[in-house]
Amino acid sequence: MKFLKDNRCSRKLYFPVRGKALRLPIYFPSISSVKTGLSPFDYFNVLEALQQTHFLVSAFDIDKSFQREEFIQALKANRSKNGAIILMDSGNYESYWIRDKSWSIEGFNGILKHDVSDLAFCYDNQFPPDDSKENATGVAMSTKKSQEVATTTSIIPIIHCKKENLSDAVLELCNQTNSPMVSIPERILGDGLLERVKTVTNLRRELNKLDNYTFIHLLGTGNPFSLLLFSLAGADSFDGLEWCQTTVNSETALLYHFQQRELINDNCTFCKSDEFDYNLTTLGHNLAFYNDWMKGIQEAIEANSEETLLHKYFDAKFVNCLTKIWS
Repeated sequence: MKFLKDNRCSRKLYFPVRGKALRLPIYFPSISSVKTGLSPFDYFNVLEALQQTHFLVSAFDIDKSFQREEFIQALKANRSKNGAIILMDSGNYESYWIRDKSWSIEGFNGILKHDVSDLAFCYDNQFPPDDSKENATGVAMSTKKSQEVATTTSIIPIIHCKKENLSDAVLELCNQTNSPMVSIPERILGDGLLERVKTVTNLRRELNKLDNYTFIHLLGTGNPFSLLLFSLAGADSFDGLEWCQTTVNSETALLYHFQQRELINDNCTFCKSDEFDYNLTTLGHNLAFYNDWMKGIQEAIEANSEETLLHKYFDAKFVNCLTKIWS
């Protein structure tokens, strides 16, 4: 597959953050108050107990937490003592679903000032203008406004647009900012997995023509097969809630309902142990899978064995469809 071979020459295998090098591609398990079973602070405590080295948290959830000050201090301590890399979202996802219209860039910037994260997405406009230049200008201004108040956090721009305008909007954004990364919601990539793979591939082809490498982060991507395919298509990092919304079959990488873990005959450390309750066992099981899954993708890319991984999980007909996209 020509694209896979060509992209190996361009892609970066590490992303520098706070003197560390994050191995790519990487999945950030997300913490959110929306469509989840525990509170954001409880999820943080689980991640800390499991010594997770990187994760995403929402600025909205921090600000609105009943344990706001304790949450802020715990995040700061986790960064300094445990060295975790914390990625913070603007909180617009949560404010939209909770229908809190009071959330604003001022609230977001207020949380930024507490130095609880290493990376943060800008306060994004989910209903941007159609004109790519105007859209990119608004994103650049929002990114700059937050970067001016952030002392230890690098602000990453988020671009919302129609699929047809994606490459133009992203290239214009790269022209207006010097950000090494751009973030895109997965849902705008098109209908169906193959169309989304094609959209990411086309964007990566365009970005690879630039002088400097631009990392692609996909928002809301946590299905194992999507992580695999979008990684090979040129995306570098992801975040998603699947780790705490579902349970994963470690052998097939298929997702089940969160309450169906007992249907999986898994030999992982958490499933074999009687030490933890159901929730913690399932979260630990999922987290171990996702860390191992991304490690497998990383190793396949580094060993130039991506096609072996594709044939392991997908039938010949589907792989042929990928071959057409990546030829």
